[in-house]
Amino acid sequence: MKPREMSVAHVVRRAIRQSYERFVAHEADLRTSDDPESIHQARVATRRLRSDLRTFEPFLDEKWSADLRADLRWLGSELGAVRDIEVQRDRLRGHAAQLPETEAEAARRVVRRLDADREAARFDLLSMFAQARFAYVRDKLAAAASAPAFEDDACDAAVVALKPVVRRRWRKVRKAVRALGDNPPDAALHRVRVLAKKCRYAADACEPAFGKRARRFAKSMAKVQDVLGEHHDAVVAVEWLTKTAHECSPAEAYAIGMLAQIEREAAAAARAAFPAVWRAADTERVRGWL
Repeated sequence: MKPREMSVAHVVRRAIRQSYERFVAHEADLRTSDDPESIHQARVATRRLRSDLRTFEPFLDEKWSADLRADLRWLGSELGAVRDIEVQRDRLRGHAAQLPETEAEAARRVVRRLDADREAARFDLLSMFAQARFAYVRDKLAAAASAPAFEDDACDAAVVALKPVVRRRWRKVRKAVRALGDNPPDAALHRVRVLAKKCRYAADACEPAFGKRARRFAKSMAKVQDVLGEHHDAVVAVEWLTKTAHECSPAEAYAIGMLAQIEREAAAAARAAFPAVWRAADTERVRGWL
């Protein structure tokens, strides 16, 4: 089907189906294996679908969309509890390897505490699959992928109706960036990251209608998301290390102080890199089609 012949319903149905199939493709591994990639992909699927439901809200039944988003928020939080620990643990392990051997070993002992946290979160995740709510949500996702609850406007031409949808997401990102100031707080940068991710998802979902323009735009938002994601991960790591230091031996506290410095430097480097990444995104070539 040519882009000019696509309706909004075609684009939205494709986006929902892709996220549902992505989740299903990794569901069995979530139950039977301990593969971090399966958790990551399943979580991305729920996040993307939840974002798409919000993006395409004007074309979907309001109650149907809101109910499904609430279910996805629950499902995503269960997956996120495991995934966030994995990301932090693997990051700290990698940075611990940069320390002198004595301090590296002390830091690794502290980071192992995250293994127990992950096991507890993993147990909760497996318990989720036995809940009646999971079966209910799983069936709702299958139904949504097959037959979304559209409003009449979903029959409109995608190339006309969906450009304002992406534009609204873009303007939210740009407004948040303009409000940052010279030395923005960590929370403000994190908000930009979240908005950039939603904007990227919107562009990705609308790619069938807009082709290369949407792909280029989505890639630029992904770069913004990535650099601010590095900043956020470093900030979270410092917070965890600072809190954990009070529970450590002097040798361990010294080692994770060195580790925290690596994370502070990573956060500072990401801050410094952000303006150039943003300037590359906020150009006529990238966002002019909106």
